[in-house]
Amino acid sequence: MKKHVNRFVMLFAVILACGCLSFAPAQSSRPAVDDSTSQLLTEVRALRQVMQTMQRMSVDSYRGQLLVERIRADRDDIRRLTDSLDEVRDRLTRTETTIPQYIDRQKFLETQAEAEPNPSKRAEIEFDAKHTKDNVEMYKSQIDPLKEREQQLTSELNMRKTRLQELESRLDVLERGLENERQKLDSDKPPRTP
Repeated sequence: MKKHVNRFVMLFAVILACGCLSFAPAQSSRPAVDDSTSQLLTEVRALRQVMQTMQRMSVDSYRGQLLVERIRADRDDIRRLTDSLDEVRDRLTRTETTIPQYIDRQKFLETQAEAEPNPSKRAEIEFDAKHTKDNVEMYKSQIDPLKEREQQLTSELNMRKTRLQELESRLDVLERGLENERQKLDSDKPPRTP
């Protein structure tokens, strides 16, 4: 019986020793598990932030593409409006310089008609003088509509230029934001281990 008790005590001591040994590593591995869990959570948070940043960058890139298309369209409109305005101004200048020439021609023809003794030639010169006077009136009637068109085109052109500047500044802000986000992503990257 004493032998059985000794064996039982020995067996109990061995079980207790094994239990203590297995408990000690479990306690020491617990902080390691906590550290790895904490590190994993930190990495998940960092990954979530990267994903959110990438989503913002993707949306901002799309907005940038839309702005570039609008800028391109506005530049085409500005080019078209500038060409139209140049054409209207050219017509206005030609008209304004033509009127005095026709007036001078009309006066010359009227003077020549008064001095012409031949009635048929005088009628021909008077006809030319009347035709010249009609041309003067026609050119005079074109001046106001051309000036109105010039003002209209100038106003529209200025509006488009202002809008273009606004779009370009918005694109600049968007580009700076994208660059800042990219630099932030680059700086947040963990260093590569070989």
